[in-house]
Amino acid sequence: MSARIPRKDKDTTKAPKNKMSILTIAFAIAMAFFLVIGAVAVGITEFVGGSGNGQQETAVQEDFSQEMEEESDSEEQELRDRIEDDPEDYSAHSQLAVLLGNTGRVDEAIPHYEQALQGDADDLALRLSFARMLEQRGYDLDAEVQLERVLEKDEDNVEAIFMLAEIKDRSTSASNEEAEELYQRVIDLDPDSFYAEMAQNRLAEEDQPDDADDTE
Repeated sequence: MSARIPRKDKDTTKAPKNKMSILTIAFAIAMAFFLVIGAVAVGITEFVGGSGNGQQETAVQEDFSQEMEEESDSEEQELRDRIEDDPEDYSAHSQLAVLLGNTGRVDEAIPHYEQALQGDADDLALRLSFARMLEQRGYDLDAEVQLERVLEKDEDNVEAIFMLAEIKDRSTSASNEEAEELYQRVIDLDPDSFYAEMAQNRLAEEDQPDDADDTE
């Protein structure tokens, strides 16, 4: 009888599952989720905070504008009261004219400019202010009258000459040569001034050929 060969038992020990890798993946997913949630929360906070700051800035600007308007109204009423008490208070007329002109109420400002200049016809700064307001509102002929009066007192007043040149430049009744001569005079009188720089620009524009000439 042949000897039996002892049977080898199968290795019943199971290899442990890779629990560490599964836990790592789960942890990484959880961390990514929380990071996304955190980023969204920060974004929402910044958006809300930014909107709040914008609203605060707008509110501050509105408060400032309202405050300035109230101060202007108060100053205007004070000047009107001074004029009512003394119609020949030329200083009050002058200040009220400038205030009204700066707020676009040209028709109201004109009589106060005239009254103030009646009190001091040699106030060239006020007359220039009057001319500037008239020019900006399109009253070129009236502005020209005021500028001519300035130049009667100060023939080398660069600002008056430049403003007059611009009026001549726009005028259909004046020749381009008149405007060009005035622009050149500004440059000659005060070559380093802002008005001289503007005059040079105007002359350069005059020298540019018309579009029709370019296409020929």
